[in-house]
Amino acid sequence: MAYTYTDFLRRAGISNTLKDFDLDELRLAKPYPEYGIATTSLKQDANTAATSAQRALANEAAAQLKASYNGFVGSKDQEIEDILGQIGSFPDFSYDEEAPTYENKYEQEQDEVLGQIGSYPDFTYDQQAPTYQNPYEQLQQQLLDKILNREDFTWSKDTDPVFGEYQKQYLREGERATANALAQAAAASGGQTSSYAATAAAQAGNYYAAQLSDKIPELYNQAYQRYLSEYEMMANDLGLVNTQQQLGYQEYLDKLGQYNTDKNFAYQQYMDDYNKLLSYLDAINGQEQMDYQEYLDRLGQYNGDKDFAYQQYLDNYNKLQSYLGNLQDVNADEYQKYLDQIAQEQYEREWERDQQRYEQEQKQYAQEQQQALQQQNQKMAQAQVDGILQAGVMPSSALIAASGYSQEYVNAMLQYYRQKAASAARSSSSKTSATTSTSTGNKTVSSSTSQLVSVPRYGEVSLADAQRLAAAGLVRLTGTDKNGKPIYTPTAKKPTQSIQLSR
Repeated sequence: MAYTYTDFLRRAGISNTLKDFDLDELRLAKPYPEYGIATTSLKQDANTAATSAQRALANEAAAQLKASYNGFVGSKDQEIEDILGQIGSFPDFSYDEEAPTYENKYEQEQDEVLGQIGSYPDFTYDQQAPTYQNPYEQLQQQLLDKILNREDFTWSKDTDPVFGEYQKQYLREGERATANALAQAAAASGGQTSSYAATAAAQAGNYYAAQLSDKIPELYNQAYQRYLSEYEMMANDLGLVNTQQQLGYQEYLDKLGQYNTDKNFAYQQYMDDYNKLLSYLDAINGQEQMDYQEYLDRLGQYNGDKDFAYQQYLDNYNKLQSYLGNLQDVNADEYQKYLDQIAQEQYEREWERDQQRYEQEQKQYAQEQQQALQQQNQKMAQAQVDGILQAGVMPSSALIAASGYSQEYVNAMLQYYRQKAASAARSSSSKTSATTSTSTGNKTVSSSTSQLVSVPRYGEVSLADAQRLAAAGLVRLTGTDKNGKPIYTPTAKKPTQSIQLSR
């Protein structure tokens, strides 16, 4: 079956491998679409390969296929094929040693201890804590109220009974001293009263009155000391009661301390038993961890041995891959030299083709320049011929040949211009100007007509203007109409300068 490049593009699009083709492979696929289709399958195999070996086989097959279509055969092809065979048949990695396993010998014991710990009862203590009630609370409050609410100290001699007793005593002694003084004074004067006696009696009475007044500070101080003594006695009474209460409270504290000591001892026993379980569990776990560590050590050794075996396996495989890479590098170098040679030959062919195309373009350019020069010379010759013909003279045969006009055209135009000149000469003597004058007020209107020629692009121009356009090469005289008027045809030349027309 003959494939086309379209078949290749369709197949590559369906397999999503078109992106994997390089420019050289696409170049080969154009003349050889069967190569592109085969390479599409190999690239698809490489993309879906499960292992690097399969991918290498597919890529190498694609490289060899490309080289074969390029007409290249590498010196290492046979060796590459042998190594690819070894890589393709390289066995999968296997390791016969059995991995160590682990079994916890203490699992049941651990579960039992954990069960005991999980069901360990809450701490309880059946002994009732001692309580305290103050038996002196009411008495303490009463004594405290007496002390706090006691009246401030006040003293008055009128209310002090001691002062009253002293007052009676000193009044009595004063009266006795006064009487004795009067009696003694009367006896001394013969029983007669005198001012001396009265003075002596008054002095005796005043003495005892002064003695009574001197007792007031002493009695005040005594009363104040009694006030303070009563306060101290009440404070002492409260202190004694408080001391007795503190003795009772201290006895309570001693009992409470003993209770707490006994309770703490019981709780310590409770915690000791619990900690024994924890310690036992720690001991079991520690032994189990030692066994597990031993298992990990054996497993680590197993993994190390397995990794070593696998590394040897990879080393052997990589040696083949490395050797294959070296062979492929040799072939790639040879293939690159082959491609460089093909590219050089292609370059030389393209350079030769470019030179030929350049020479053809130069030749064509020269021909076009020559044609343009010929056209320019022809136009100049035509202008000269037209001018000479209008003068009624036959141009030279060389000038006619240069203008491109046929001899018949030149003869006709010469005859036309000569007839025109003769007709103009005949009518010059009899020619009259028809002038019509019409007067309207002071204004005179006159009209005259002259011969005009219709020239495309320029409209109705005078014959002289038409001849100037022809001389400039902008129009060409191609004949005359039925009325004998010349017919002009515009040329492709563009005016190089502005031409002033008469109308």
